Amino acid sequence: MFNGQTGAAMQTVDYVPARGTVSSWGDGYGNRVDRFLAGTAYVDGQRPSLIEARGYYTRTVISAWDWRNGAFTRRWTFDTNSSTNYGRGYDGQGNHQLAVADVDGDGRDEIVYGAMCVDDNGAGLWTTKNGHGDAMHVGDLDPSRPGLEEFKVDEDSSKPSSWFADARTGQVIWQTSPNGDNGRGVSDDVYAGSAGAESWSAAADGLRDTHGNVVGRKPSSTNFLVWWDADPVRELLDGTHIDKYGTSSDTRLLTGAGVASDNGTKSTPALSGDILGDWREEVVWRTSDGTALRIYTTTAVTDRRIVTLMHDTQYRTAIAWQNTAYNQPPHPGFFIGNGMAEPARPNVYTP
Repeated sequence: MFNGQTGAAMQTVDYVPARGTVSSWGDGYGNRVDRFLAGTAYVDGQRPSLIEARGYYTRTVISAWDWRNGAFTRRWTFDTNSSTNYGRGYDGQGNHQLAVADVDGDGRDEIVYGAMCVDDNGAGLWTTKNGHGDAMHVGDLDPSRPGLEEFKVDEDSSKPSSWFADARTGQVIWQTSPNGDNGRGVSDDVYAGSAGAESWSAAADGLRDTHGNVVGRKPSSTNFLVWWDADPVRELLDGTHIDKYGTSSDTRLLTGAGVASDNGTKSTPALSGDILGDWREEVVWRTSDGTALRIYTTTAVTDRRIVTLMHDTQYRTAIAWQNTAYNQPPHPGFFIGNGMAEPARPNVYTP
């Protein structure tokens, strides 16, 4: 732990778990054992805990740490090799990212870890057993259903190439047929012509609604998202440009000049999020020469007034896990899109 104001080191503890026998994590050269994820979660519903994780191809270990009174205390550890979890289908379910969300509505955060979910107390909540994948989205993707949903793509060619599930139970609502390694997938309301979020992926046809029906052509990109213009339907963010989805073609809204995206073919921004506070999102790109960061913000005037997204704890923790592995766009814990209801006032405070 470092002091955020001075940079001074405050305490160091050993990572849990240690590497151990490297080959027991899936291979013998360190690729699988050295897969790490991290985030911040309000697992007690009041104060943030640090979430650390190791492994997602075979064994997975997730631990929650509290920083209280200048010292670390480990709150709990979830281990797929433990007697409690072994053989229950939790191993090998992790993604290249995690999501933090209160999936059961009890005011405490869960860890959505790809095709499985760990409860706020460190116990396994559910697993679909669909295995590892490269992208997932967790949010109120179908506002007609209570609670949150998850959309995920799969790498295992014997599993559904993508699926849409209840985030509280893991019950799969719809899925697409196996089709090899499905490397990209996105879900949110990008098309006002169908209710709720639309989902699409690299290895499945069409733009699909909350029931899995194809309602249009696939967008021009399968990458990031951004709330950019005046309406609540979300826009497409890819590379250094922003586009508006259309039924026949997408419309270019912004092309960043003299800036570059990150992570090779993933083409992600340095950061995207509502950092200025009017519910639309800013995009941070590095300059092409790598010497500075540029913040782009919309110039579209909107008459929609809702609280800043950073006051929503799911969105705020999503911004905090943006620096882990194959990051995905942040989602709040409520629906933003065509026909949206007025979101509840957030129950947050600063001590």
